[in-house]
Amino acid sequence: MSLQLKNPNAGYPPGGFPFQDPKTGMIFNGYEGNAEMIAAKVGAHREANPKLYPEGAGGFDSIVQEIFAQKNAQMPWLFVGGPDDPGMPPTVQVSASAGGPGGSCVCGATETDPIYCPTCGGQRITGYKCKACGAERQ
Repeated sequence: MSLQLKNPNAGYPPGGFPFQDPKTGMIFNGYEGNAEMIAAKVGAHREANPKLYPEGAGGFDSIVQEIFAQKNAQMPWLFVGGPDDPGMPPTVQVSASAGGPGGSCVCGATETDPIYCPTCGGQRITGYKCKACGAERQ
């Protein structure tokens, strides 16, 4: 089955398109390009490792599918056939016991302020800060 994004023109999903090569363990930063750009980097990395990846083993399209498969495991709502309602992304979801929205902090307070990602222009919530004691939760 070929994975396809529901909205390929939507830009970067939360976390971008990170990829970890299953044989070498090399991790590719998800914000260094779209899935196709990451696939080109993965392809070059695999060509540099001929003992693990013989010539002609897999192609560009299969690498893109590997990237999509890893992203689909984290965020299936981004892909055709996945659920429609994502809820809170797993990277932001905070359980009630951890002091997130609707939960309480170790100090007993329930009010929190979101902490925004400093590197992506404040578009993504990376955690929460307790208004009472200032404790940060991921």
